[in-house]
Amino acid sequence: MDETGHTAYNGLTTRAQIFDDVAFLCNPRLKAGIEATLLKVYMFPKDGAADGIIMEPFPEGKFQTEGDCECLQSAVDLYLDHEDILWVLDVGVTFTAHSTPSSRCPPKVVGFNVHTGKPEKVISLANMVTPVSRLQFIVCDHSVEGNRYLYIADAGTKSIIVWDVENNKGARVALPENVLAEFSARDVLYIALIRRQTGNNFLYFTYRSGDNLFCIEAKHLQTEASAAKAWDVGKKPAKMIILGTDEWESIYFRYESKADVYKWNTNDAFNEKNFEIVHRCDGQLIPTHAIPDYKRGVMKMVESNLVQFLGKGVQPADALNSLTVMTLPTD
Repeated sequence: MDETGHTAYNGLTTRAQIFDDVAFLCNPRLKAGIEATLLKVYMFPKDGAADGIIMEPFPEGKFQTEGDCECLQSAVDLYLDHEDILWVLDVGVTFTAHSTPSSRCPPKVVGFNVHTGKPEKVISLANMVTPVSRLQFIVCDHSVEGNRYLYIADAGTKSIIVWDVENNKGARVALPENVLAEFSARDVLYIALIRRQTGNNFLYFTYRSGDNLFCIEAKHLQTEASAAKAWDVGKKPAKMIILGTDEWESIYFRYESKADVYKWNTNDAFNEKNFEIVHRCDGQLIPTHAIPDYKRGVMKMVESNLVQFLGKGVQPADALNSLTVMTLPTD
């Protein structure tokens, strides 16, 4: 309990989504002692509340029970679609910051109704993965007919899982061979969904260790379950960490060696002269996710002391987390 009598939930927040005045947070179970892996926080004090901002597990109750495969084990990413369903990627593996991670349950995706907190869809990914799979990111797309598709990055197998929600079936799509050099590490596979006014959406993807950024029109993933029509967008000037999108045409990223955040409008050529710096960090916390806050018309950043948190001897309660408006200080 904290000084207000509320349970103080610990752990490092890596990803978030905003709905109205509520932020939904992923706290992966990187270490032992993290009580809840998916939380919601009211970003502003609720009417009549005298004890400030309130954080609570989402959903409430037993759904956070570690070791129960019907519950969330370690939520690593989440995506809110325009039908108010929060898609949560649960990798089923806990204590990944330890030398011996614990494989609790098969990976799954759970679609929660943000109004009721009830799971409306549970998708087992047990038959979509291999022993070397490492699932990392999820986005939700809609076809021109309105059908929902989930795209899930599997860095370990150099593929993207494409799941047809309406027809309850999926395919594992192998990425082009040149997405990664032969002996490069299959470290982090970033995906970013870009929308066009024409209704044709595009999925950008790249490995952190990869030299180039790639793109494919989403309809080819949906109808052909193939990445054969993907193209090379261009060479990256340095290792990039993709942080998110504005849910429209721009991608936000930072360089591996820097914490400052840049924006690239995908309508422009992929080169440094079109990379606009939009957020400066103070050095203590680093950004891990860029997300739109539609109600307030701003972009927000999830920031944390991730590097320090992963060190030995650091406890879940030592995590520092921030959800802040993207800003560029004036001199």
